[in-house]
Amino acid sequence: MEPEEETRRVPLDRWCVLIEETVGHSSYLRWELTRIKSFGSRADALAEAANLAKGYEPQHPGKGRSRRIFRTGEDLWTVQVRGAKDETSHFRVVVAKPETP
Repeated sequence: MEPEEETRRVPLDRWCVLIEETVGHSSYLRWELTRIKSFGSRADALAEAANLAKGYEPQHPGKGRSRRIFRTGEDLWTVQVRGAKDETSHFRVVVAKPETP
């Protein structure tokens, strides 16, 4: 999965919501940044991040049936999702501001 088109070049004065998750299949699983969405204010980014922690459907496990949400920092959520066959996976939702390299 590729980050959203609108966020490839985010202005430095914007706040972003990032999602990191496991993608791929079988022996090709990898941890990847799959979504970047920008916002004009930190408050808007935090609201969207909280919503994504509650409702985002990660690639793994397929057909999530339950989730546990942990607010692990002021701008960070770690979400564990349990799938139909009791498999679990997790993803992170992060609020961040771009910096120059």
